[in-house]
Amino acid sequence: MVLLAEYYNPQQEPGGEKRLLLVLFISFIGITLLNFFIKAPQQPPKPGPEQQQTQVQPSPSPSPSSTPGTAQSSLPAPKTKPSAASLPSKQASSETETVIENDVYRITFSNQGALVKSWVLKKYKDDFGKPLDMVNRVTSPVVGYPLSFYTYDQGLQKKLNEALYVASATGPLSAPASLGYEYRDGDISARKVFKFDPTSYVISVETEVVQNDRRMPAYPAWPGGFGDQTVVSSYAAMRIDWDQNGNITRQAPQSGWFLTGKKWVVGGLTVNGPFQWTAVVDSYFTTAFMPESPKDAVAVTLHRSVEIPRNLDKPNEGEKDNTSVLGVALGSADGLTRERLFVGPKAVDILESTRAQESGPDLRSIMDFGFFGFISRPLFLWLKWTHQHMINNWGWAIAFLTLVITIALLPLRISGMKSQLKMQRIQPQIKAINEKYKRYGITDPRRAGMQQEISEIYKREGVNPIGGCLPLLLQMPFLFAFYSMLGNAIELRQASWLWIHNLAAPDPVHILPIAIAITMFATQKSTPQAGMDPTQQKMFALMTPLMMGMFSWSLAAGLGIYWGLSNILGYIQQLAINRTEFGKQVQKTLDKRAKRKK
Repeated sequence: MVLLAEYYNPQQEPGGEKRLLLVLFISFIGITLLNFFIKAPQQPPKPGPEQQQTQVQPSPSPSPSSTPGTAQSSLPAPKTKPSAASLPSKQASSETETVIENDVYRITFSNQGALVKSWVLKKYKDDFGKPLDMVNRVTSPVVGYPLSFYTYDQGLQKKLNEALYVASATGPLSAPASLGYEYRDGDISARKVFKFDPTSYVISVETEVVQNDRRMPAYPAWPGGFGDQTVVSSYAAMRIDWDQNGNITRQAPQSGWFLTGKKWVVGGLTVNGPFQWTAVVDSYFTTAFMPESPKDAVAVTLHRSVEIPRNLDKPNEGEKDNTSVLGVALGSADGLTRERLFVGPKAVDILESTRAQESGPDLRSIMDFGFFGFISRPLFLWLKWTHQHMINNWGWAIAFLTLVITIALLPLRISGMKSQLKMQRIQPQIKAINEKYKRYGITDPRRAGMQQEISEIYKREGVNPIGGCLPLLLQMPFLFAFYSMLGNAIELRQASWLWIHNLAAPDPVHILPIAIAITMFATQKSTPQAGMDPTQQKMFALMTPLMMGMFSWSLAAGLGIYWGLSNILGYIQQLAINRTEFGKQVQKTLDKRAKRKK
């Protein structure tokens, strides 16, 4: 055994420990004598369950046994009222289902866990042409079903989500309707109440879990995954978004890169409110929790890795891939949760018509149009108007919008092309000046003469050194905005155009990516090049189109229509400029230079 050397504190006086023990001993004797000679005061009556609960919770709320919506009494409960532990058990003998249906959804509840087993959106189809079920059949058995409970006690969570609740109704129901579930076993009781509107994508949720006469933090959850996610790549667009007094936060499963540092969504992380809404989103659908009291709301982020089969027809056979699945739970800090839940499409008009609270924001911020949203949002509204009033096909509407944008940006593109041609025409003079001052070092004062001569050439020939780049930079916001807009438009999902049956998915026969590569190659060949080694020029002309073709291989077909048509229009513009007098002069100059090199 190793003996540790005694630690000595230089600020401690010798005998300090003995004096401290003596003071504590005398204090204990004094308190004992004081309690013996002085009569203890009479204790107040022990508070009932309601009083105990009010003292523990941060804000008054209904007692566990009170009817929802009734005010809690401030008087102590009668002494004859039984405690939760003494109440008889309340649970069903077998599993039953209740189906709620309105104009836009059909929801199947199970009394085992009082959760959702199926949430069908009637107006949207899955990959097989059937009504889309928002409950993911692959991930839900692993991470949990919608509207199951999330608790910090895993044992309690398992018990609540596997218990057989007593349902207020079974079988089919039509909205408007309400559905309640109750469960009680020993010192634990739980209840859920749902209300349904006949036309809305929104339902009302009220939940409460009580253990030992105290409310427990148990939050309704959408543990993760949507039914439209059928392949691994479809999970990549998942995010957790929330609105805190107008500040929108968006969290992907993984963000950042090696320079900024990678960040992951932490499973089981508690985020305190206020929350106007908290949502799980993918490319085209969302579920958004909207608390009745934003300031009392608490969110828990959920993140699990799940194996996804490559062949959904045979999920138990063949290879599988690991992918991140995000979810969220939202409830009230005082244990009594009242909120609404939106489950539906990321359609602009629907999100704008859905308010989180009566005086709160709508859900339009769930749509992420990117950094250039101030451009992409009007572009989307324009595309939608074109589809509704002019061209009743989304593919041709995209083509028409591309044509209009290209014509609008034509002056900028022509200006940029002319600047590039002018730069190519004066390249021999620029090269001669560089050769002239080549023998001088970078720090030599005579190098300033080189910049002066080059500036004089620019001025004499009317060339702007950044004239070729500036028009391209001005076009970039429109290009990124169009890219972002088409990537968020649910209207393109399963919309057909010519041989394509889903503009939101990649071209099944890859004609568009091949066309993009070919048109880019043709445009580069038709553009006069100068100041570049012929070998490098050939490599550049070949590699760039190939890279762009590979990049566009898995892009949505709607984006492919825009990109391919833009390349075709750009090629036509380049040919037109080449046929002008100015273009012919530039080409003659390049031909003369090529002959000299030979």
